[in-house]
Amino acid sequence: MRRVDEPIGPVRDTAGTAAPGLLGRVPRDPSRVALVHEDRDLTFGDLAALSEDVSDAVRGHHLQRRVVGVPAERSPEFVARIMGVWNAGAVPAILGDWGSERVRRALTAAGAAATFGPALTGLELLDTGRQLHGEDMGEVSHVLFTSGTTGKPKGIVVGRTAFEAAGVAFFKELPMDESDRIAFLSRPGHDPSLRELMAPWLTGATLVIPDGRTASDPRLAAAWLAKRSITVLQGSPVLLQLMAGSSRLPVESLRLVCSVGARLTAAALRSTARLAPRATIVNCYGASETPQVVCMHQVPPGEGVASEDPVPIGRALGHASVKIDSAGRLHVEAAACALGYTDGTPLAVPGHDGRHWYDTGDLVRRLPDGSLCFLKRADRQVQVNGTRVELEEIEGAAARVAGVVDAVATFVEDDSGVGSVRLTVVRSPTTAVDGDVLRAVLGACLDPAVMPSSIEVRDSEDRPGAQDEDRAATLWEVLHESARSVLGRGRIDPDRGFFDAGFTSMSLMRFVSEVSVRLGAEISPVLVFQYPTLNTFADHLARSLHGSEDGRHG
Repeated sequence: MRRVDEPIGPVRDTAGTAAPGLLGRVPRDPSRVALVHEDRDLTFGDLAALSEDVSDAVRGHHLQRRVVGVPAERSPEFVARIMGVWNAGAVPAILGDWGSERVRRALTAAGAAATFGPALTGLELLDTGRQLHGEDMGEVSHVLFTSGTTGKPKGIVVGRTAFEAAGVAFFKELPMDESDRIAFLSRPGHDPSLRELMAPWLTGATLVIPDGRTASDPRLAAAWLAKRSITVLQGSPVLLQLMAGSSRLPVESLRLVCSVGARLTAAALRSTARLAPRATIVNCYGASETPQVVCMHQVPPGEGVASEDPVPIGRALGHASVKIDSAGRLHVEAAACALGYTDGTPLAVPGHDGRHWYDTGDLVRRLPDGSLCFLKRADRQVQVNGTRVELEEIEGAAARVAGVVDAVATFVEDDSGVGSVRLTVVRSPTTAVDGDVLRAVLGACLDPAVMPSSIEVRDSEDRPGAQDEDRAATLWEVLHESARSVLGRGRIDPDRGFFDAGFTSMSLMRFVSEVSVRLGAEISPVLVFQYPTLNTFADHLARSLHGSEDGRHG
């Protein structure tokens, strides 16, 4: 039997696809359903055929051992493209839903030779002028992107051996089988979504993909979970809280819920326990650099409602070795980590023990039972709804705008773990740069998930504290300006539903967080479902915060 840490070459499965790595470990019956998208069932054979078309296109352009950009999306085509690129011996660089400038920078950073367009097999050849720095392309699985300190996406080169070991360890710890139905609700292209993508081939479970509207609206997503009899769910703590707050009934089919991508608070755990009363809730800890989950803590059904902060991140899985240094920083041994960054920067460094370790930058402590507990970051890296961002990245992007002389990004988080970024910019006296200009520039180079919830522009001659001397904004002004800042456009209809007006669950969280900060009060994100327009939301806040003051504005 092959060891987990052995590199695995192409393996021919029963569906006739040369499937390297994890997708080739377990042969599957080509007639069985592997994936459900809306009302469309695709068998393992169907996906094998689609992926072979992709492989043919990659080989036809002689892209073996080269990097190919793959736009991430919730669709069978995304699954087929990842499989097809792997099968052809190429390396997928997974691109998020970003502006054109960030996509261009990501492709350049990865040295991509081509990228996919709208058609399944349509490839646009690129001339990036470089290849991945010093990597053996036969050992590279894929390239992921996260924050960079200058506004440029930071590319992480993930090796096949570590990726396989992490995947096998995860499903060994949390077994699944052919009776399971796994929701593809994670943000496409992030580590959790790759676990969802791999699950059918590793476990026999069926991957169920929602339509775009359902995935972006927690009210619809919660109902969809029950309708589709989903048994396994991964989600950020914010998403889990939103679905719990918007769902009138618990989802009885859920047996396993994984909290991923951000710190799990006791409040979020209690909300999740109410949403999924029969489920084991798992606090998963990991990073794009590890890759995948390194530690996990399981909460049996019924125990989440009594939880208290901090929720442990548990113990290391079998494929990973971890240690805590004298300052309390958590380190992961290189064997469980990515190969490095696309610019050639090493990820792991030698330790005094002669082994190589990756410094996560997370401060932790060990509990009496030996499990670990996350405390805080040791730097300015933060998590915004499951998406990692370094505040310097936002500041660096803003500083490139002509006329900006200084930029400071701050992060605000409430007790439930919902956080948002605020940006304050100082402009020179000779420029007319404003919030709209800054939003346009930042939108082209930042991940939409980490766009600042508010942008304040000050003139360089403003004396310190001058803004604080202005009259207090009315409740309606706070709501209107916060909504405008989050959506990046002008006035919205105050009687139109938030989702109909263009909000998503992500932008609504930034909106509520910004309003909370500006009003100096903790406001539950769930309230936007109970009061789903600006006017009804304003009326509720006026009653709860100011007694009889009317917040309505026509």
